[in-house]
Amino acid sequence: MTIETLTCERRDRGHQPWLLSAARILPDRAPRFCVQLIHGFSERKERWFPLMRFFAACGGVALIHDLRGHGATAPEGEIRRPEDALADPGYDYGILMDDIDTVYAMYGDPSGEAIPDPAAYRPLPRFLLGHSMGALAAALYAARRSFSVDGLILSGLPHSEPMVSPALFGLGVMSLFGGDASVPKGLNRRAFTRFNRTFVPEPESDGQFLWLTNDLAVRQAFAADPLCNRPHPLGDYRTLLRMVRDVWRPSTWDKPSDIPVLLMAGERDPVAGGDAAVIKAGRFLSDMGFSSVDERMYRDLRHEIFMDEGRQTPFADAARFCLTHLPAKAPASGPPGGPAEKPASGEDGAS
Repeated sequence: MTIETLTCERRDRGHQPWLLSAARILPDRAPRFCVQLIHGFSERKERWFPLMRFFAACGGVALIHDLRGHGATAPEGEIRRPEDALADPGYDYGILMDDIDTVYAMYGDPSGEAIPDPAAYRPLPRFLLGHSMGALAAALYAARRSFSVDGLILSGLPHSEPMVSPALFGLGVMSLFGGDASVPKGLNRRAFTRFNRTFVPEPESDGQFLWLTNDLAVRQAFAADPLCNRPHPLGDYRTLLRMVRDVWRPSTWDKPSDIPVLLMAGERDPVAGGDAAVIKAGRFLSDMGFSSVDERMYRDLRHEIFMDEGRQTPFADAARFCLTHLPAKAPASGPPGGPAEKPASGEDGAS
C-alpha cells in the first residue's frame, strides 16, 4: 500500500491558474469503492493519511487534495513560504465544487482513465467524506450534485448559528477597506479560540486547540506544523461563513437523489454543537430529501473524531458505512468507448 502524490491543474476563465496538490492510496486488492476526503479549515491533506490507509485496507480507493489556500496547493508558478497566506480573491465555494470534481475526474478511476461525467458514470461507488469546513463543502456539493455520489459522510459539521449573518456583515465592512486578499492580524485567533472555553488544559499543555482533540500529541503537532493554522486572507473567512449560512438555507438545496448520509460528531465538539444540534442537523437533512440519515455521536470525543483518542471506532463506522451502502447495480452508462464495470455487491462490516 503506497501513497501517490498527484497534481491537478485548474484553469478558470478570468482566474489565475492553480495547481491542486492531491494524494491517493490504492488497496492491495481489487478496489470496491472510492472515498474522496475533503479536509477542514487551516489544515492539510497529510493529516488524513491514517484514515486513508484504513479505507484502503478495507478495499477502498482513498483520494484527497489540499483545498485552495491550504497545504501545497498554490497558484501556478508561485513559490511562497509555508507561513504566507495564499490569496485567491476570486475564490468561492462554486470553484471549490469544481475543484472536487476535477480531482475526482483525474484520479477517481484506479485504472488511470479520466472520468468524463461522474453523474453519468462512476467506475467505483463514490463516497464523499468531509470534515468541518470540508463537511460544509461536501453538503453543498450534495445540495446541487447529489447524483454524482453514492453516499455522504459528514464529520464535525458546523451547526447553524444566529451570529453568522452579522459576522459576514462585519467582514464585508473590513473587506471594503483592506480587500479580500488582506490578512487581518489576530483574526484566526479571535475566530477559533472561543471554542476552548469549556475545556481545561492539561498541566503539560500550552492551552492551544483544546477543542480539536483529547490527544495532546495531535494538538502539539498541529500547532507546530507551519502548514496548519497558517494566516488566511479575509476572503477565506468570508467564504467559510457563507458556506455555514448557505448549508442551512433550504433554498440552497435541489431535491437530492436517494443517497445515504452518515452524520458523525464528537459529544464534546463545540463546532457541531452537541447532541441537540446534531439531531437538528439530521432532521434538516431528512427534510432536504435524504431518506437515510444516520447520526453517530462519540462519547467524550472532541472536534476531530478521526484524530482523537478512540479514533478506531469512527474509522470502523465510516468504512462500514461505505461497505454496507455499495450500489447493487452499475451506473446506467459507461465512459466513451466501453461499458460500465459492475461494482461488487456490499457486505456487512469492514473487512
